[in-house]
Amino acid sequence: MIEKRYIQTSKGQIHGRMTARRAGTPVLLLHQTASSSLMYEKLMAELADTFWLLALDTPGFGGSFVPVEQPTIALYAAAFWEALNELHISTCHLFGHHTGAAIAVQMAHDAPHRVERLILSGPPLLNPAQIDRLRAGLHPIVGDENGHFLGQTWQRLRHKAPDAPLPLILRETLLTLQAGDSYPLAYQAVFDQPFAHQLAALSQPTLLIAGENDSLRSCLEPAHACQPHSITHLLAGGDSYICDQQPKQVAALLREFLSGETKRIEPGV
Repeated sequence: MIEKRYIQTSKGQIHGRMTARRAGTPVLLLHQTASSSLMYEKLMAELADTFWLLALDTPGFGGSFVPVEQPTIALYAAAFWEALNELHISTCHLFGHHTGAAIAVQMAHDAPHRVERLILSGPPLLNPAQIDRLRAGLHPIVGDENGHFLGQTWQRLRHKAPDAPLPLILRETLLTLQAGDSYPLAYQAVFDQPFAHQLAALSQPTLLIAGENDSLRSCLEPAHACQPHSITHLLAGGDSYICDQQPKQVAALLREFLSGETKRIEPGV
């Protein structure tokens, strides 16, 4: 069973999902832009018998509060640490996908003693050319009487994952429309984060993964070279929605890595 709940913080309420199990070190799941904790329900169902899982909506997305100030990755991370404090969670493992991976690195950087292990899916170690390309594709969602903005949003997400099932694209389209201005602001927050510096400074065991067709697939090897405590895994056939479309494979990776059974790979291997 997955329970939905709101957690009060000083800036507003954080919405999330939690499994019934409350034993062991909890695993915090952080979503991509402009999705929500809903993207983790299939993965949570796979792991609910083994782990305490908590998926939170980033401020500005899903059911969480919308920041009144310009959001930063540091702001998102601070809000999540405050939410964990409210739940009396002192330490955790972190799983972050795309923007969620950026937030996970920030959280581990800000409070390294509270993070035991990290799994970063599609780590956004972006070079200037990638940032320019992503920024060029960011368009504010502006409504019009003919509803052209609806089709434009749909087409952008369909282009991101051409083989994804229609219900998944519909879900992500609706979440993007709901996020509104929060969607491009989250991208800018990722662009502004000193991700490489923070990632390189981490000492926790780190698993870096990506689907072979993920939009951030090319970031995998540079992130591994940057982080001396990391190992990597490439998911065959996976895209930017591996948690929705390959939950069993992702769950198997998490079980192995969080149990400490994964063999260490030396940097550059």
